[in-house]
Amino acid sequence: MKKLKHPYQIPSSEKRTDIRILPFEENAVRYEYCFIIMNPFYKKRQPIKDFDKNKTEWIEGDKLSINKKYEKFTWTELINETGITDIKELIHCLYVSHHNYISKYQKIKTKVWESFQKAVDKNQLIPNSDSHLSILLIDPILNALKKLNYENIKLYDVFQNDILNTTINELLNKNSEFPSEFRLLTEDKKLLFFQEYEHYQTFIYSTDLKLLNSFLDLTQLEGFFATDKTTLLWNEIEYKDEAITRIEPW
Repeated sequence: MKKLKHPYQIPSSEKRTDIRILPFEENAVRYEYCFIIMNPFYKKRQPIKDFDKNKTEWIEGDKLSINKKYEKFTWTELINETGITDIKELIHCLYVSHHNYISKYQKIKTKVWESFQKAVDKNQLIPNSDSHLSILLIDPILNALKKLNYENIKLYDVFQNDILNTTINELLNKNSEFPSEFRLLTEDKKLLFFQEYEHYQTFIYSTDLKLLNSFLDLTQLEGFFATDKTTLLWNEIEYKDEAITRIEPW
């Protein structure tokens, strides 16, 4: 596990008791703990010629080929590259890039935007698609569950309204990514992996903090623990006297 500092929540976000991440209930199970996975960027193992012209917006395809072609670029690396330590400022850049039809994502702090764009171009980074778990994290998560002696698991596809009762080995052998807005539930219901719509992060809910920490210790997942005050709007931005860049909607 690579633990990031919990971002500062602006007061208008923190006071929203109706959208707090914890506690969380699903199928009559109450979850008191949550680790928020910050899905890494994709970086091609071989440089992309004329990156600005040839880059793809999202990474799609089979699990095997993507793991061969791409490696992770972490948020810690992005923080070090940009010098911007508040992660919500950086993730706001993704929303500006891909959700610009929403008015609040049509402006951004100039310094943050320029530093982000410079790091993306220099390192040829491609962000993980929102509403998805990174393909690069699927096997590491499944292998960690396997080391904790889990065998059977449930994978839920929201759009297909379908629950797949399967085994971890079967999912490891599959070459496809998880569906968008998926749910992955251990047989004892103590660990629930949950993908929210239009979120770049993935949530791991648990009824057992010791178990959650044991799982995370077996991985290189990067993120932070939710507190009892963390809301789904933790990445809301506060503007003071900084220079602002306004971006026309597309």
